[in-house]
Amino acid sequence: MSKTNISSLELAAIANELQFLVKGKFTQIYHQEKKELLFQLHARNEGKQLLKIIPGKYVCITKNKDAPLKPSSFCMQLRKYIANATINKIYQQEADRVLVFELEKAEKFNLIVELYSKGNLIMTDSDYKIIAALERQKIAGRLVKVGEPYTFPIPKIDWKAISEKDFSSVIKKSDKKNIATTLATELGLGGLYAEEVCKLSEIEKGVLPGDVSSKDVKIIFKNLKSLLEKIKTPAGFIYEEQITPFPLLDQKEVKKVASYSAALDTLDPFKVISPYEKRIRTIERMIAAQEKATGKQDKAIELNTKKGELVYEKYADLQKLLDFVKVSCEEGMEWREIGENLKQVKKINKIDLKNKKIKIEL
Repeated sequence: MSKTNISSLELAAIANELQFLVKGKFTQIYHQEKKELLFQLHARNEGKQLLKIIPGKYVCITKNKDAPLKPSSFCMQLRKYIANATINKIYQQEADRVLVFELEKAEKFNLIVELYSKGNLIMTDSDYKIIAALERQKIAGRLVKVGEPYTFPIPKIDWKAISEKDFSSVIKKSDKKNIATTLATELGLGGLYAEEVCKLSEIEKGVLPGDVSSKDVKIIFKNLKSLLEKIKTPAGFIYEEQITPFPLLDQKEVKKVASYSAALDTLDPFKVISPYEKRIRTIERMIAAQEKATGKQDKAIELNTKKGELVYEKYADLQKLLDFVKVSCEEGMEWREIGENLKQVKKINKIDLKNKKIKIEL
């Protein structure tokens, strides 16, 4: 599996899943190889827990403990400040890929996990002055350095809190190539969940944002908000190339586990995949998608062929009906009167005068 990090939506699911740690205490900290840190905690009513934090990758509860013989200097700094500290709050910073632990010991502290591509782990005091940082970084004007004030990344649109009015405005003003790209980039859902919202809304992902009707915008917004309900109590759904906190429409998972953490813990985030293997997997996905599309097209052809044959079989009766409506219109008969006359035909199921449509049983 090529998945090595999590999206904004997936972090929101993890934040919900970790709420049982609130009011628990950190008891030990280990710095594994590379950027992986392991936090041992005692959770109320749950006992000992191990929290794996890999900045730039993901956060999850784990069962695996491989403590190094010698702690790093960064690990020693963290132990000094947060060993036996109580967790007062765990939350995602708006819709960013940033997870915050509000801690309290003799004083209050913040442990901030950045899950962007480069990733970082920062400890600040209650005023957000940086006490310790896994890495010194300067990205997009933000300086992460001990002694400097910590500033959160520039906020994007918060898909969790956006109103329907603002959502509609984003769609209508978007200059992206299609609605899926708008949801993925401007709303920050990422490609997988942007396409999932389109599927749930029964809207073609390739349609231009400006061509989406007001009615469809409401449907998309409703399904976007439905994701919030799905991640309140996440589980782990493992697919060939994805791990999600809820089942994907029209896809069959390889395995399902009780928690999203348990699913993420199956990943090997530092595994290096050769470009040839990546290319092979991409081609395999393309072939699978094409085969699925071909299957749908074959079914559509079969269905439409049957419809055509049935219409041809009933052609004489249908022509008589069409001729009757045509003559009635030419004679100046109103649609209401035409509708009353048509009701006498037993095979007519429904007459829609407003849209001038007739539903017939063949």
